Amino acid sequence: MPQIECSRCQRTADGLPGPPLPGQAGALVAERTCAECWKEWLAAQVILINELSLSPVNPEHYDKLVVEMRAFLSLD
Repeated sequence: MPQIECSRCQRTADGLPGPPLPGQAGALVAERTCAECWKEWLAAQVILINELSLSPVNPEHYDKLVVEMRAFLSLD
């Protein structure tokens, strides 16, 4: 896996093997997020989905998750 400078933890660490999402959001995550922070996001995402009753297949809910993901991973 490539070494990247993670925007969330500010460390140089193993990146992801590829974009974890389609499109520009996935490319940005792959470029600027380490594997450990991505794993932490996946756990946080489950909590958000459950607490807010979100369905990732609903386009509005998916967009909300992308906004939350960008904030969690310090991608803005």
